[in-house]
Amino acid sequence: MKDRKLLFQNPVLLMTLGIVPALAASTDLRAALGMSAAVMFVLLCSALVIGLLRKLIPAGAKLPAVLLTVAGFAAMAQMLLHAFLPSAYEMLGFYAAILGVDLMLFGSTEDAADFGLGKGMLNALECGFAFAVFTLVLAAIREFFGSASLAGHVFEGLKAYRIPLLTQAPGGLVVFSILLAVFNKLFPRPEEAGKHTCAAVGIPCEEKEAEA
Repeated sequence: MKDRKLLFQNPVLLMTLGIVPALAASTDLRAALGMSAAVMFVLLCSALVIGLLRKLIPAGAKLPAVLLTVAGFAAMAQMLLHAFLPSAYEMLGFYAAILGVDLMLFGSTEDAADFGLGKGMLNALECGFAFAVFTLVLAAIREFFGSASLAGHVFEGLKAYRIPLLTQAPGGLVVFSILLAVFNKLFPRPEEAGKHTCAAVGIPCEEKEAEA
């Protein structure tokens, strides 16, 4: 079984990284598409730059280099959205700027610094695709059932049955929780999931398993 990010290590569902931009952009399918494009752009460009320069970056400067690279391309993505997808940019508002501080992007870009250009670009592509799939599914559900529309196209016959709560923050968390439960049922987490976190905080994984 291959650990592909789309199914088994989706960064949004497994590690809840990228959940803020996903929830913020999921009230409308057009906004979700714009956010997904921005995330993919930042991931690929950051991985490319860091992958090419990784041998020139001192070990102590790796984290600052990753932070500056991601922040720079996030700002560029925001300007491109404003120029070419103004409707999506207006829907996203200041959420388009939070990509510059998103841990999902930092983690993927750091992989390019650790593992090289090829693996880093593949990881960025998988990560961006997994984010896009989840965000678009979440947006389709919230917009259809919350606004009786899809990508701005209103279904007049369904307006009386819409659930406005789904277009609000609490509704987004409800839909996210349902999708998370379905994902965990269909694709159980690998046995090794969480072991890196246990090691990082100094808790032996064996003890956590025994307590469970």
